[in-house]
Amino acid sequence: MIKQRPLGLTIVAYAGYVLLFLFFILPILTILSLSLKTPAEIFSPATIRNLIPENPTLDNYKTVMVNVRMNVYILNSAKLVISTVLGVLIISSLSSYALSRFHFRKKNLMILIILMFQMISPIVIGIPLYWYYSRLHLLDTYFGLAIAYIAIQLPFATFLLKGVFDGIPVEMDEAAKIDGCSRLMTLIKVILPVSLPGIASAIIFLSINAWSQFVLPFFLLNKDQMYPVSVGILLSQGTFKDISTHYVAAASMIGLLPAVILVLFLQKFILKALLSGAVKG
Repeated sequence: MIKQRPLGLTIVAYAGYVLLFLFFILPILTILSLSLKTPAEIFSPATIRNLIPENPTLDNYKTVMVNVRMNVYILNSAKLVISTVLGVLIISSLSSYALSRFHFRKKNLMILIILMFQMISPIVIGIPLYWYYSRLHLLDTYFGLAIAYIAIQLPFATFLLKGVFDGIPVEMDEAAKIDGCSRLMTLIKVILPVSLPGIASAIIFLSINAWSQFVLPFFLLNKDQMYPVSVGILLSQGTFKDISTHYVAAASMIGLLPAVILVLFLQKFILKALLSGAVKG
């Protein structure tokens, strides 16, 4: 018989969920509110009541689409996200499978080192990376930026996919080996198809991290036509002569839309990964 949680703990848990939800949703609602306000409403006191614009308008969005190269910035970000996700998944699937299935000396130490690299902030490596890239002639190139993106996100993806592969019975590998599959073919034909929910979760995290990355493209790119949406929105403030807060807010909401669409598209895979642990018994 399943022991029922006390009512008091249930109330506290749901109260915590509500506070956590408000913590993340209020900044987005604030930006949405600013994007719909007129210049006269922008500097009104920041209260819950003023969160709803008195005279909501879409003119800010029209102005942004005309004066800011949002289509170029979004396309640049999409290129970086696709190249990053593909590169990370290819490399991390191999390394994760090796860490999950093979037994070798210093394995736990290697996993610890991978986790340590995950804690390195792009701000720390920004200036040294600029120095190296300037000598390798990789500045202002998507190839160089994509390499940096992939290197930063590899530790997280490796650790995530290792947990997914650990949940898959080893007997599946043994059955594939009996059928004549090599280790690589076992990974491609057996393990990866079963791991699709976990891979979808990895795609979500990798895409959002790559889409919102600001420090590296700000350091490594100097051409306006190559900026991703995160840097483009910041530098677009100089496009407007007057107050630009409402325009930047509108540009931010436009830049946020592709990430929201991606999450909505892949949310069913995330739910499956959370409920079944990426593999059904």
